[in-house]
Amino acid sequence: MKIRPDQLNASLEKGLQPIYIVSGDEVLLCQEACDSIRKASYHHGIEERLRFVADAQFDWQDVTNELQALSLFSSRRLFDIQIDKLAEKHSKALAQIVQHLSLDNVVLLSLPKVDARTQKSKWFTALEQAGAFIQVWPIDANRLPAWAQQRAKSLNLNLSRDAASVLCERGEGNLLALSQELEKLLLSHGPGAQLDVQTIDETVADSSRYSIYDLSDRLLSGKLKEALHCLQQLRAEGTEDSIMLWLFNRELSTLVELSHLAKQQNFRAACQKLRIWDKRVPLYESAFQRLPINSLAYMQRYIALLDQSIKGLEGPDIELGFRNITLMFCGIKPVMTELDC
Repeated sequence: MKIRPDQLNASLEKGLQPIYIVSGDEVLLCQEACDSIRKASYHHGIEERLRFVADAQFDWQDVTNELQALSLFSSRRLFDIQIDKLAEKHSKALAQIVQHLSLDNVVLLSLPKVDARTQKSKWFTALEQAGAFIQVWPIDANRLPAWAQQRAKSLNLNLSRDAASVLCERGEGNLLALSQELEKLLLSHGPGAQLDVQTIDETVADSSRYSIYDLSDRLLSGKLKEALHCLQQLRAEGTEDSIMLWLFNRELSTLVELSHLAKQQNFRAACQKLRIWDKRVPLYESAFQRLPINSLAYMQRYIALLDQSIKGLEGPDIELGFRNITLMFCGIKPVMTELDC
């Protein structure tokens, strides 16, 4: 059965399942779900924990043997199994593990994010039906401030909404860093402290962590402040210029294709023809409505100049160039570029 992360503690209070599958990309939330299961196991009388990290060389027979063996120290045991990369070898072994599940033991299986195809597989379905599947999703940016406030409250800190927004802006995409910053604030300001925007500005470092696809979302949606911040962080983290240029060029080329196709059919049909995911259609629609075809043509010429700069030829300053193309995506024309000289 599926259990949402916020339902997990209530479910654990009622009793333990033979197996728990925790899966997701958000490290902090996955860790906390696993910690809740370990803690509940102890409260239900399970004192022996067997820890396994299943890498490419892992021998699953060790797990099978232990599941079938009697413990010398406890009537029940917790099998804590971590898989960082799910391979065919692991899925075949897990298909056999389900045959050895019982109420005498609890298996905690920590997996990376599993896609829809994996969730529909025979072995995964069998495991889920035998126990509980906790699928951990990243927290949407719009919900992060509320999450930060709730987290602060659990630490006996009073975080204003504005302060929470600033904190999340500094650490967006990195819940672990956000949690650590709140713990530092507790140590420095003490329980019951009132945390305002000035406090956050003075004490919290910028620990945002983005991928180039986060930048893509912000470019297409026209969120200038967020896009520039994301761009700055990616460059500070050493993202290669060629990769950055590839992203800008990919989204620009897609918008140009959409402009041509939309002359012959409606926008949704054009998106389907280009195989754009339904979830991303509103992002492209926002950019499509914001950027006329002549702006797209100008941006293409500017990206060609940036490509020359990256290759060591004459062209605009690379850092300024990325900033300018970001402004253009968000519908703001720079005062002047090399194309205007």
